Amino acid sequence: MIQVRNISKWFNDKQVLHNISIDFERGKSNLIIGESGSGKTVLLKCIVGLLNPDEGDVFFDDVHFNILNHDGKREVRKQVGMLFQGGALFDWLTVEQNVMFPLQMFSNMSNEEMQERVQFCLKRVNIINSDNLSPSELSGGMQKRVAIARAIALNPRYLFCDEPNSGLDPKTSILIDNLIEEITEEYNITTILNTHDMNSVMEIGKKVVFIYKGNKAWEGSNADILESDNEQLNDFVFATSITRKLKAMKK
Repeated sequence: MIQVRNISKWFNDKQVLHNISIDFERGKSNLIIGESGSGKTVLLKCIVGLLNPDEGDVFFDDVHFNILNHDGKREVRKQVGMLFQGGALFDWLTVEQNVMFPLQMFSNMSNEEMQERVQFCLKRVNIINSDNLSPSELSGGMQKRVAIARAIALNPRYLFCDEPNSGLDPKTSILIDNLIEEITEEYNITTILNTHDMNSVMEIGKKVVFIYKGNKAWEGSNADILESDNEQLNDFVFATSITRKLKAMKK
């Protein structure tokens, strides 16, 4: 579990997060949704430590993360997997080398052990016979699957995904969603996804948090969304659904 308590964040005179508290549950896909500029990416960065909150606390299970020194935070980050928007694979490395990168950085494995772990992770995301390819030789969906393999290479307790379906077609997006959910449940990971994709919300949103203008405006499950009387949430869901349908009609 990851617990966020009373997180606030300012940039100069502008407050972008307002006293947010959330419990992100282990073994579930926890989704943060909201329109662009709502503060959801800033919240994700504060949780993982890429930004320091101005107020509030973050706990990784029983560890008070934001009061740790550099070495303490590094130990926690060894248990964190990151799936960045666009995949963020290294173009100058092969598929195999990309997945091996965090093992080289943070583990004490032998080369043989790293090779075995890389092959296990690639097989888990159904990437085969592609070890020596570069990311540019892969489709967008395959790049995301390689990025997931890299994210789980260290067998993380926590997985952060920033817009994992960005740039993907609907069919591939569903495959990526299902893969993330399977890995989350299989390895009992605390997974947090930042997304504005309502398909993802309805597909895997066991827990959903809606951020509106830097505030936690709603919290529940994907099933609860259909019964919500939250005006801002309903506007967001309706607008997102209409936009997706219009884009599909143009293709």
